[in-house]
Amino acid sequence: MPNFTDIQSINLSLLDLDTKNPRLPVSVGRTPKEMINHIALTTSIEDLMSAIAENGFFPGEPLVAVEEDGRYVVVEGNRRLTAVKLLHDPRLCDRPSTRMLELAQSAAHKLDTLEYLPVITRKTREEILPYLGFRHITGVKQWEPLAKARYIEQLFDILDTSGTPDQRYLNVARAIGSRKDHIKRSLDALAVYRLMEEKDFYNIDGLNEESIKFSILSTALADDRIGKYVGISKSNNYDDTIPCHPILDSSVLQKQNIEELTRWLFERDENGRTKVGESRNIRELSAIVDSPKALQSFKNGASLQIAYQLTTDISKDFLELLYKSETALIEAAGMVATIDYDKNAHDVARRISKNIVMIGKAIAEKNVKDDNDF
Repeated sequence: MPNFTDIQSINLSLLDLDTKNPRLPVSVGRTPKEMINHIALTTSIEDLMSAIAENGFFPGEPLVAVEEDGRYVVVEGNRRLTAVKLLHDPRLCDRPSTRMLELAQSAAHKLDTLEYLPVITRKTREEILPYLGFRHITGVKQWEPLAKARYIEQLFDILDTSGTPDQRYLNVARAIGSRKDHIKRSLDALAVYRLMEEKDFYNIDGLNEESIKFSILSTALADDRIGKYVGISKSNNYDDTIPCHPILDSSVLQKQNIEELTRWLFERDENGRTKVGESRNIRELSAIVDSPKALQSFKNGASLQIAYQLTTDISKDFLELLYKSETALIEAAGMVATIDYDKNAHDVARRISKNIVMIGKAIAEKNVKDDNDF
């Protein structure tokens, strides 16, 4: 990991943006202008330009770069580098805003102090990546989930590739102070995302790299039953869950099921709603994909709530409600001797009693076998 005792002052003209920046969408070109355009349009670059113009470049937070053929690729600090470059020449981006032009003009007399920037340099990217992990994966300046996953893949690809997949997940986790299961979850989601991206997001209206909620995909895939449905894990002969490793072998993925999952999670109807709805409903979806009858109903157009009624999980929910009700009624029974008569309370108690009788009869009837059942 870089230490902060070997900072160099390097001329701005020798500092380049990182074409492997995990935060850059795949759709963004990797020329300097294209990268600057993206950063200028998608970040609060003007506020950063203003802060640097007013206070200078803070030496306590240097850029971190890899030396390549006499130049320096800035692996950490691309937004700050872009801000300084735009202060020197706002026309490095295609459409500089009026405020950018004004900031550059007002900072013109200070630009000599921004000609050289503080930089920590290393010979290889491998030396820097663990530092980025501490900063942006488990640290205080965390990236968005998709950028995190791309970064984790970079680290996964360089750390002792001779080990087993489990060992490699563990190596990455140790390098950045995370957990092995979190590393695998990110890489599994990235492998599934890559398939979605390859299929142009199945031509779902409005769905693309910048609009997709990668965290929802990752949350869904973290569920064992959904994971098996899309192929990131499987069951052995004893019904134990066995992990697959799609980041290494994408052929394990169930392509048709992934398209279905993508549509359920992200495709919106004319009312702007997805079939799964809120992320908290992933639990119901998990039960549905694990039940052939419920799954077929869901595929045939049934709502999530209707299809869920056909799963075994509904019985678990029912029993859990009974337990909660029993607990509440026991507590109420302990208090009834100490309260005065209240008509509202009496009415509620009568409704509860009727519901209890109805539930009890309905359950009892389900235990009666049909006369023709031999």
